Amino acid sequence: MKRLLHMLILVAAASAAAASHAAPSVELKVTGVIRPAACTPTLAGDGVVDYGNISSATLRQGQTTALPARQVVLTVSCNAAAKIALAVVDNRSSTRLAGITDGIKAGADYNFGLGMVAGKKVGGYVLSFESGATADGRGVSGLVSSDLGNSWNGGNSFIQHEGNYYTFSDNGTQPSVQKVLSAQIKVQPVLNKAEELPLTQDVALDGSATIEVKYL
Repeated sequence: MKRLLHMLILVAAASAAAASHAAPSVELKVTGVIRPAACTPTLAGDGVVDYGNISSATLRQGQTTALPARQVVLTVSCNAAAKIALAVVDNRSSTRLAGITDGIKAGADYNFGLGMVAGKKVGGYVLSFESGATADGRGVSGLVSSDLGNSWNGGNSFIQHEGNYYTFSDNGTQPSVQKVLSAQIKVQPVLNKAEELPLTQDVALDGSATIEVKYL
Protein backbone atom coordinates (compact mmCIF):
# COMPACT_ATOMS: atom_id res chain seq x y z
CA MET A 1 0.00 0.00 0.00
CA LYS A 2 2.81 2.37 0.92
CA ARG A 3 4.59 1.47 -2.33
CA LEU A 4 1.45 2.27 -4.40
CA LEU A 5 0.98 5.58 -2.63
CA HIS A 6 4.63 6.44 -3.28
CA MET A 7 4.22 5.75 -7.02
CA LEU A 8 1.09 7.92 -7.22
CA ILE A 9 2.96 10.77 -5.58
CA LEU A 10 5.79 10.46 -8.13
CA VAL A 11 3.35 10.47 -11.06
CA ALA A 12 1.57 13.53 -9.72
CA ALA A 13 4.88 15.32 -9.22
CA ALA A 14 5.99 14.50 -12.75
CA SER A 15 2.71 15.82 -14.18
CA ALA A 16 3.00 19.01 -12.18
CA ALA A 17 6.56 19.51 -13.38
CA ALA A 18 5.53 19.01 -17.03
CA ALA A 19 2.67 21.48 -16.63
CA SER A 20 4.99 24.04 -15.08
CA HIS A 21 7.24 23.87 -18.17
CA ALA A 22 4.42 24.09 -20.83
CA ALA A 23 4.76 27.52 -22.52
CA PRO A 24 1.53 29.51 -23.24
CA SER A 25 1.07 30.57 -26.91
CA VAL A 26 -0.59 33.40 -28.81
CA GLU A 27 -1.36 33.73 -32.53
CA LEU A 28 -0.13 36.64 -34.63
CA LYS A 29 -2.19 37.47 -37.72
CA VAL A 30 -1.28 39.66 -40.67
CA THR A 31 -4.39 41.13 -42.34
CA GLY A 32 -5.34 43.86 -44.75
CA VAL A 33 -6.90 44.44 -48.16
CA ILE A 34 -5.18 45.63 -51.31
CA ARG A 35 -7.71 47.85 -53.04
CA PRO A 36 -7.47 49.18 -56.58
CA ALA A 37 -7.63 52.92 -57.13
CA ALA A 38 -11.15 54.25 -57.53
CA CYS A 39 -11.72 57.09 -60.00
CA THR A 40 -14.78 59.30 -60.43
CA PRO A 41 -15.47 61.28 -63.62
CA THR A 42 -17.38 64.57 -63.48
CA LEU A 43 -18.41 67.08 -66.12
CA ALA A 44 -18.76 70.82 -65.60
CA GLY A 45 -22.33 72.07 -65.55
CA ASP A 46 -23.58 68.57 -64.68
CA GLY A 47 -22.62 67.53 -68.19
CA VAL A 48 -25.36 69.58 -69.85
CA VAL A 49 -24.49 71.52 -73.01
CA ASP A 50 -27.63 73.62 -73.46
CA TYR A 51 -28.29 75.43 -76.73
CA GLY A 52 -31.45 77.01 -75.38
CA ASN A 53 -34.12 78.18 -77.81
CA ILE A 54 -33.17 77.87 -81.48
CA SER A 55 -35.33 79.73 -83.99
CA SER A 56 -36.67 77.45 -86.73
CA ALA A 57 -36.01 80.34 -89.14
CA THR A 58 -32.28 79.72 -88.81
CA LEU A 59 -32.62 76.25 -90.33
CA ARG A 60 -32.15 75.99 -94.08
CA GLN A 61 -34.02 74.14 -96.78
CA GLY A 62 -31.94 71.48 -98.46
CA GLN A 63 -28.98 72.00 -96.13
CA THR A 64 -27.94 70.90 -92.68
CA THR A 65 -27.19 73.53 -90.02
CA ALA A 66 -24.08 73.39 -87.84
CA LEU A 67 -24.53 75.01 -84.44
CA PRO A 68 -21.64 76.84 -82.73
CA ALA A 69 -19.21 74.50 -81.00
CA ARG A 70 -19.14 74.55 -77.22
CA GLN A 71 -16.79 73.13 -74.62
CA VAL A 72 -17.28 71.18 -71.41
CA VAL A 73 -14.54 70.29 -68.91
CA LEU A 74 -14.13 66.64 -67.89
CA THR A 75 -12.36 65.89 -64.60
CA VAL A 76 -11.44 62.41 -63.41
CA SER A 77 -10.49 62.29 -59.73
CA CYS A 78 -8.86 59.18 -58.23
CA ASN A 79 -8.20 58.31 -54.59
CA ALA A 80 -4.71 57.12 -55.56
CA ALA A 81 -2.44 57.58 -58.55
CA ALA A 82 -3.87 55.51 -61.40
CA LYS A 83 -3.38 54.72 -65.07
CA ILE A 84 -6.73 55.04 -66.82
CA ALA A 85 -8.41 55.39 -70.18
CA LEU A 86 -11.80 56.65 -71.29
CA ALA A 87 -14.43 55.05 -73.49
CA VAL A 88 -17.58 56.76 -74.78
CA VAL A 89 -20.97 55.17 -75.49
CA ASP A 90 -23.71 56.77 -77.60
CA ASN A 91 -26.96 56.44 -75.66
CA ARG A 92 -28.96 57.63 -78.68
CA SER A 93 -27.40 55.34 -81.27
CA SER A 94 -30.80 54.46 -82.77
CA THR A 95 -31.28 58.11 -83.77
CA ARG A 96 -28.05 58.56 -85.73
CA LEU A 97 -28.58 60.23 -89.09
CA ALA A 98 -26.23 58.92 -91.75
CA GLY A 99 -23.95 61.57 -93.25
CA ILE A 100 -25.08 64.38 -90.95
CA THR A 101 -21.53 65.11 -89.75
CA ASP A 102 -19.76 64.68 -93.10
CA GLY A 103 -19.74 68.45 -93.59
CA ILE A 104 -17.48 68.90 -90.55
CA LYS A 105 -15.18 66.12 -91.78
CA ALA A 106 -16.25 63.55 -89.18
CA GLY A 107 -17.35 60.16 -90.50
CA ALA A 108 -19.92 57.69 -89.26
CA ASP A 109 -17.74 56.40 -86.40
CA TYR A 110 -17.86 59.85 -84.78
CA ASN A 111 -21.52 60.68 -85.45
CA PHE A 112 -23.56 60.67 -82.22
CA GLY A 113 -27.38 60.64 -82.35
CA LEU A 114 -29.25 63.81 -81.40
CA GLY A 115 -32.66 62.29 -80.73
CA MET A 116 -35.90 61.88 -82.65
CA VAL A 117 -39.16 63.87 -82.73
CA ALA A 118 -42.36 62.69 -84.46
CA GLY A 119 -40.39 59.97 -86.21
CA LYS A 120 -37.83 62.44 -87.61
CA LYS A 121 -34.15 62.34 -86.69
CA VAL A 122 -33.05 65.69 -85.29
CA GLY A 123 -29.40 65.54 -86.35
CA GLY A 124 -26.08 64.52 -84.87
CA TYR A 125 -23.06 65.82 -83.02
CA VAL A 126 -19.35 65.21 -82.79
CA LEU A 127 -17.19 65.12 -79.66
CA SER A 128 -13.48 65.84 -79.64
CA PHE A 129 -10.74 66.40 -77.09
CA GLU A 130 -9.22 69.87 -77.12
CA SER A 131 -5.53 70.49 -76.50
CA GLY A 132 -4.41 71.56 -73.05
CA ALA A 133 -5.27 68.47 -70.97
CA THR A 134 -3.47 68.15 -67.62
CA ALA A 135 -2.55 65.29 -65.30
CA ASP A 136 -1.95 66.48 -61.74
CA GLY A 137 -1.35 69.92 -63.20
CA ARG A 138 1.26 68.96 -65.81
CA GLY A 139 0.53 69.12 -69.53
CA VAL A 140 -0.23 65.84 -71.29
CA SER A 141 -0.98 64.84 -74.89
CA GLY A 142 -3.65 62.54 -76.24
CA LEU A 143 -3.40 58.86 -77.15
CA VAL A 144 -5.95 56.50 -78.70
CA SER A 145 -6.16 52.70 -78.74
CA SER A 146 -8.30 50.50 -80.97
CA ASP A 147 -7.35 47.26 -79.16
CA LEU A 148 -8.52 47.90 -75.59
CA GLY A 149 -5.28 49.52 -74.49
CA ASN A 150 -2.82 46.92 -75.74
CA SER A 151 -1.20 49.48 -78.04
CA TRP A 152 -1.45 53.25 -78.36
CA ASN A 153 -1.16 55.84 -81.11
CA GLY A 154 -0.68 59.57 -80.79
CA GLY A 155 -3.63 61.92 -81.24
CA ASN A 156 -7.15 61.51 -79.93
CA SER A 157 -9.05 64.45 -81.38
CA PHE A 158 -12.42 63.09 -82.57
CA ILE A 159 -14.07 60.67 -80.14
CA GLN A 160 -15.44 57.44 -81.57
CA HIS A 161 -18.70 56.15 -80.09
CA GLU A 162 -17.58 52.54 -79.80
CA GLY A 163 -14.42 50.46 -79.72
CA ASN A 164 -11.75 53.05 -78.94
CA TYR A 165 -10.01 53.87 -75.66
CA TYR A 166 -8.71 57.41 -75.08
CA THR A 167 -6.01 58.43 -72.64
CA PHE A 168 -3.33 61.05 -72.05
CA SER A 169 0.43 60.77 -71.92
CA ASP A 170 3.53 62.45 -70.49
CA ASN A 171 5.85 61.00 -73.13
CA GLY A 172 3.60 60.62 -76.17
CA THR A 173 3.71 56.81 -76.11
CA GLN A 174 2.25 55.44 -72.87
CA PRO A 175 -0.65 56.49 -70.59
CA SER A 176 0.22 58.83 -67.76
CA VAL A 177 -0.33 58.04 -64.08
CA GLN A 178 -2.20 60.65 -62.06
CA LYS A 179 -4.74 61.32 -59.34
CA VAL A 180 -6.52 64.14 -61.20
CA LEU A 181 -6.99 64.27 -64.95
CA SER A 182 -8.57 67.33 -66.57
CA ALA A 183 -9.53 67.55 -70.25
CA GLN A 184 -11.77 69.79 -72.31
CA ILE A 185 -14.30 68.21 -74.68
CA LYS A 186 -15.64 70.13 -77.66
CA VAL A 187 -19.26 69.51 -78.70
CA GLN A 188 -20.27 70.25 -82.29
CA PRO A 189 -23.96 69.61 -83.21
CA VAL A 190 -25.37 69.55 -86.74
CA LEU A 191 -29.14 69.83 -87.31
CA ASN A 192 -31.11 68.07 -90.02
CA LYS A 193 -32.48 69.89 -93.07
CA ALA A 194 -35.46 72.11 -92.35
CA GLU A 195 -37.83 70.08 -94.55
CA GLU A 196 -36.86 66.90 -92.67
CA LEU A 197 -37.98 68.22 -89.28
CA PRO A 198 -41.51 68.68 -87.83
CA LEU A 199 -41.10 72.45 -87.37
CA THR A 200 -44.77 73.03 -86.53
CA GLN A 201 -43.91 71.82 -83.02
CA ASP A 202 -41.02 72.06 -80.58
CA VAL A 203 -38.08 69.93 -81.69
CA ALA A 204 -35.87 69.04 -78.72
CA LEU A 205 -32.19 68.24 -79.04
CA ASP A 206 -31.69 65.04 -77.07
CA GLY A 207 -28.09 63.90 -77.31
CA SER A 208 -26.77 61.64 -74.56
CA ALA A 209 -23.40 59.90 -74.20
CA THR A 210 -21.82 58.02 -71.31
CA ILE A 211 -18.12 58.46 -70.53
CA GLU A 212 -16.67 55.35 -68.88
CA VAL A 213 -13.41 55.09 -66.94
CA LYS A 214 -11.30 52.05 -67.84
CA TYR A 215 -8.50 50.96 -65.48
CA LEU A 216 -5.28 49.96 -67.23
